[in-house]
Amino acid sequence: MNKKINPFAAGCIIVSSLYIIFAVRPLSKELHFSSQWTVSTLRPSDKTEQTDNSSLIPFRFGQNAGYFTSDGEIFSSFTFPYKAAISNDFYSFYGTSGSAIQIFSSTGEKAGIITQPGFPFFTDNGNFLMLPGGQSFAVLSHSGNELCRYENYAPITAFSTSEKGIITGYADGTVKIFDKNGSLLQEYTPGGSDYSVILGAGLSNSLKYSACISGQDRQRFVLAKNNENHTSIIFHEYLKEQTNRQLLVKFNNDETKCFYTFQNNLGIADIEKLKTRHFPINGRILSIEDSPETGCLFVLSKQDEKYYVSIIENYKVFHGNFSFKGDYAFIKVKGDELFTGKDNTITKIKITRK
Repeated sequence: MNKKINPFAAGCIIVSSLYIIFAVRPLSKELHFSSQWTVSTLRPSDKTEQTDNSSLIPFRFGQNAGYFTSDGEIFSSFTFPYKAAISNDFYSFYGTSGSAIQIFSSTGEKAGIITQPGFPFFTDNGNFLMLPGGQSFAVLSHSGNELCRYENYAPITAFSTSEKGIITGYADGTVKIFDKNGSLLQEYTPGGSDYSVILGAGLSNSLKYSACISGQDRQRFVLAKNNENHTSIIFHEYLKEQTNRQLLVKFNNDETKCFYTFQNNLGIADIEKLKTRHFPINGRILSIEDSPETGCLFVLSKQDEKYYVSIIENYKVFHGNFSFKGDYAFIKVKGDELFTGKDNTITKIKITRK
């Protein structure tokens, strides 16, 4: 006698089989971090043939600064009595006396001199001088000569650079955008708060986008698109927690994301979707390093006596953090390598996916 097959049961078996076949996916590779070396910055390498400054990475701890390589060699290490400006290509020491300021290349040669008073500010996109009074800045040549200056009546409260330009924010709530030679391109006032002040500002490499943290009492993040003749705000959000300290705002290299900080939080804006994500961070954020090669964003922060390095994966997932105690700290990213500095030691961490 033939048994009848329940059509419902048969359907379930077929659907289950198809699900198993088509739902199978390879497991995603997990992040792995392996320490490669730890070196002391107080013991420079004995090697003297290194002259290629493209392989040198700057560091600064308190009153000690210099350059190291990804192989763990301390190319140079020097102390300074008051303050220092350092970038990938140049460094200077300066004080409050107003005397001439020597400029050195990263390999130690004299590159020039700054003869006018002010505070040097060196970036990977150019050298600048913050002029006395805090309202004005000058664009410098590599040898320290003034190429141009921009003077304003309101104090500068935010300043950053990109490959093609400069952005400044002021205490009166205005944002100004310049080309890399210091010529004013555009300016706008975000507004929207009871007290106008710009606490952080960033500019994309192509000058297409700018962003800022604006105001007090209803502090907000503002993302703008810079058109040929004007700037238009394309997104904004009011921040639930606010602060009166200077804040970081920066774009990733392909201009798809904007990173910004506010009170104990990191924000990531998706420029294409005009949506944001917030990630709670321990303490005040000190620096943000993006590693497109590994799909990781690294955030250095400090709370009380502890430093934290937080890891955001694919701009979407909080992967975790590690912490350490110290007086000074920094992080740098180069490809799939993370360098963490603590007091007078630097550690290289290799990032892989397995």
